[in-house]
Amino acid sequence: MNFPVGNQEFFHKNQFIHDFRQASPYIHHLNGKTLVLAISSHVLVSDKLAALAADILLLTSLGMRLVIIHGCSQFIQAIAGRNTAISIDENPITDENALELVKQASGIARFNLEATLSMIPTQVMEHSAPNVRIAGGNFLRAKPLGVINGIDMGYSGCVRKVDAAAIEERLAHNQLVLISPIGHSLSGQSYRLQVNEVAQAVAEAIRAEKLIFLGTQHGLLDEKQQTISELNCIEIRQLLARNITDKRQTELLQTAARVLEHGVQRVHVVSGLQDGSLLQELFTREGSGTAMAKAPFMRIRRAENKDIGEILQLIAPLEAAGILLPRDSEYMENHIHEFSVLEQDCYVYGCVALHVYPKDNAGELACLIVSPNARARGYGELLLAHVIKQAQQLQLQTLFALSTHTGDWFVERGFTSATLEQLPPKRQQQYTSNKRQSKIFCRQL
Repeated sequence: MNFPVGNQEFFHKNQFIHDFRQASPYIHHLNGKTLVLAISSHVLVSDKLAALAADILLLTSLGMRLVIIHGCSQFIQAIAGRNTAISIDENPITDENALELVKQASGIARFNLEATLSMIPTQVMEHSAPNVRIAGGNFLRAKPLGVINGIDMGYSGCVRKVDAAAIEERLAHNQLVLISPIGHSLSGQSYRLQVNEVAQAVAEAIRAEKLIFLGTQHGLLDEKQQTISELNCIEIRQLLARNITDKRQTELLQTAARVLEHGVQRVHVVSGLQDGSLLQELFTREGSGTAMAKAPFMRIRRAENKDIGEILQLIAPLEAAGILLPRDSEYMENHIHEFSVLEQDCYVYGCVALHVYPKDNAGELACLIVSPNARARGYGELLLAHVIKQAQQLQLQTLFALSTHTGDWFVERGFTSATLEQLPPKRQQQYTSNKRQSKIFCRQL
């Protein structure tokens, strides 16, 4: 569709306002949280690194505490030549020569990344602003893999301990922590480590809010090679059991399953080669890659005072259309304990209230609303089921609802038409006084 120039400007301004408002709950939630970013060396050698670094700096300016773990396989390839590099990258055995290549490659990767993170974006007017402070150190204690099946793994190691206190100290001083995939033993020997293992160990040790893998693909793929947007631990185990994923995807699923069971709230797999994919994944409802959590992303919970603003936003269009009676902030503060909200990943998509009439052993289902952005997801049925369960737990015998526009919806879900006399006396008085002539529906529990 072609817009006139003036309309285009208006459209873009409105789109910016819409996007910024949509991002605000996520920005608020992530402020002060710790994120671990595991960046593939394929991203570090690409022309997308500068854009990614600018986005990383934006995250720090929004109050997020960042730990970055970088890969180095592409730098090994550049130093040693293609054939040697492939054998080093895929061979679990690390001899002295290979260890030296890993050290050199890690140094180059690290300094290149530090240099890019030290750039000041051209959009920043005040170029005297201090660069982000990047902290490094011996955060990883390593131990050798030893002899496996009669084969000495040489200088290939695994993480023995993460110095979480030292990392926390740097983060507390607003420093970005940068970690290479090399660890040192108590005897002073260096060992080559796997990036996935380092990311997992660090995220668990510092109890990160999120572990984010930035690689070459947009996310994890299903059997049809389509990006999977969300997975929980049950679904992760099902995917692993079906053995349909490639080696890299299997490793990511296994890592995600472990860290989610040890306190990390979310694991994300995102493309580091797509401009803005990290921001889109963190600050939009749709995301850009695959997000994984221990439990399902959607939940219904009791409403709290902090939800009042979002509930009023859901109610406002229906009040304006005359479908619902007006409810102000004072009403909500006094009745918030009666409400439940349906939340998906920090965003409230729906609400419902249960008003209880104990003397009459009855309850009223009220204010069942689902955001227009989510009405094809079955959330209305979930909210209804939630209220029915609440009423049954309270041992109520009857659940009723009043509606001026959605009577068929209730009838289709087991409610029957009722008369005014079937309502509790107190509710009869309210019905008569508001003169809305709502239709009455009732369901026996």
